[in-house]
This record gives sequence, structure tokens and C-alpha cells, in this order.
Amino acid sequence: MLRDKDKILLCELASTGDITRFIHHPLEQISDWGKELGENPDLKLLASEITASPALHSLSLQQHKNLEYMNLYVFADCEENSIVVAHALEHPDIQLDIHHFLDEVMESVELWKEKGNCVLTGMRAGGYCVSYLAERLDMEATVFAVPTSDELPGRVRNLVAEHDPVGAYLDKVTFVKQQTEETDLEEAYFKIVEFDSEGNAVPSVQSDYSKFVSWFYNTVGTIRPDVWHIFFGENREEEPVLDYGLYSLFLKMDGLTEESAGRSIEQVIRYTEQQLEKNRSTLQNEFIHIKVEQIKDFIRECGEQLTNQAVDMVYDIYRSVESILAGAALFAMNKNTISVIPVMESFNERTGELLDREIVFITNTIEQEFQNYMDNMLMFPEISLEW
Repeated sequence: MLRDKDKILLCELASTGDITRFIHHPLEQISDWGKELGENPDLKLLASEITASPALHSLSLQQHKNLEYMNLYVFADCEENSIVVAHALEHPDIQLDIHHFLDEVMESVELWKEKGNCVLTGMRAGGYCVSYLAERLDMEATVFAVPTSDELPGRVRNLVAEHDPVGAYLDKVTFVKQQTEETDLEEAYFKIVEFDSEGNAVPSVQSDYSKFVSWFYNTVGTIRPDVWHIFFGENREEEPVLDYGLYSLFLKMDGLTEESAGRSIEQVIRYTEQQLEKNRSTLQNEFIHIKVEQIKDFIRECGEQLTNQAVDMVYDIYRSVESILAGAALFAMNKNTISVIPVMESFNERTGELLDREIVFITNTIEQEFQNYMDNMLMFPEISLEW
């Protein structure tokens, strides 16, 4: 019976390079593979771990399917019991391409399923692919380190290191104890997570760091350009390549201090007040075109519209500042250059007060414009006495 550790070792093997040249080669000879797989720094340790696993000795690579950046490897023993490993590169079109990939591999996997016991596994993007394969075949799957910004399909057990950011959907996630406090994305995952003496993952709970980073990655959005320029200045040379998102934020973090953040927030408050005033200023022009019989409906609709626009604007600006300050907390976590929580609490309070005042301003503005409208309607026309 394959253990969690056996499955992750095969996932790691699939990611070492082109292993298709070893079709029909038994894993017990894996020490010979390294000579042809190049200078992968973890390959020697990986080969040692695979050699030490009795469950993997009888397996050999039997089949390979490829679709651009997605691969499927089938390892099987002499009794045709198999383990299907998906490997994929991170790709922006994976959600679109996954169904084409499944169409290509379904028939092969179904044949292995009919021959004997069949196990599905994959890591990261490969695990994402396997979850869809498990759903189509109505099978269970064990996957590793798969982000869960959306709920994974199928009967999936997603093993994630306790300090890893993962996503909002945790029903299928099992957090696993880590051997180290930090997760190095370049390091082999089997060296990060901890296994018991039986080779099964040691359960843990999600760490506070994981919760924070997951929250940040799931909530950070595109920052308003005007807010970005307030915090980081405007550089015409950088402008064409800025995405006003996570990567651009990462590049700018070194220049952000608590003092500069405080100054920027004061400017953001003034900027917000100016934008809200512009929003109200459109009201006067609207009144000019309204007929008397429409005035009551117009006042109600106008009040709702201005209020909704004000709320959306303040919230959008708030989220932009929140993204910047959360990025400061994440990317400068060990430097403690900014006391993010009190700064954010103060900004939250001030934007709340700003929005409360704005609703009063909107009400007063509508009343004043209505009064001006009625005064103009009741004004007698000038009478000329010239003959």
C-alpha cells in the first residue's frame, strides 16, 4: 500500500525533468537515472528516499501523456496496479486547458483502472489537474500544495504544509507539520513536510502566518493608480509595465517607511474628499434637465445613486490602501519597518467618519439644489413695458 511519502516522492520525480526516456525502467534502478537527468540538487536525496521505500521497488514507468505544459505519468507493478501522477507548470490558461487535457488522458487512465488498483496523485498545478481527473473518474486522489482560491473538485485530500499560503476553501485541506519554520518555494516539498515512521503525513493546524498570507493573496486587488502614485510617486518609465498589483507592490516595498506611509495616508484622505466633492458637483447639472412631474422620483434616485457611488469610491480607495499596507506587513515581515495594524485601524476609522459626513453632505446638497430648483420655477418672468 502506498504511503503519503511514496506519492509525494513520485510527484517530485515527475518534476525533475524529462523522465520519459526511462519508460519500462524499474524504480529500483533509479540511482542510474540521475546520470541523465542533469544537476538537480535534490535528485540524489530523492533517489535515496525512493530506494528506501519497499512499496516503490516494484514500480516502473509504463506510460506518458503530454499536452503542452501538462504531463501524465503512469507507474505500475507487474500485477498492473498503477499510480497516476500528473505534473503541470503554472500557467494562466490552465483552467481553460484542463478539460482538453482530461479528454486526452481519460481513456488511458480508465484502462489502468480496469486492470488493477489505481491511485491518483499530483503536486501544485499537477494536483489541480488530478482533482479534475478524480472527479471525472469518481475516484479519490491525494494531492500536495494545491492552492484553493476555488473549491477543488472531486474526492480530494489536499496535503499542505502548515506555513504555506493556500486559499479560502479549506474543506479538503489537511495541514501537515513542517520540518522548518519557513517554506522555500525552490525546495523539494518532501524535504519541507514531515512524515511519521509509517511514511504518512503528520497532521497539524494552519499557522497564523499561513492564514495571513492566504488572506493577503486572496484579497489583494488592483490598486487605484492615483492611490499608487500618492504612495510611490509617478514614474513615466515604469508606467507601461506596472500592473498595480502584487508583483509591482513587491518591487516597491523597500522604499516604504512608517513616516512616508503616514504622509501618504494624509494625502489619500484629502484625495478622497476631493473625489467625493466631484461626485456631488454633478448634481447641479442634473437638476437643470428635470421636469416638475419627475422631481420626486429624481430626488430619491439621485440620493441613492450618489450614496452608492460614494460608498463604492471610499471602499475602493480603502482596499487600495489596505493592499499596500498588507503588502508592507507581508514583504517586510522581519524588518518591522511599519506598525501596520494601528496605522490601518486609524485609517479605517477616518474613512468611516469621512463616509458618514459625505452622506450628510449629499442630503444637504440635494435639499439645497431642490430649493434652488423650486425658487427658479416660482420666479416671475421679467415684463417689458416697452411699446
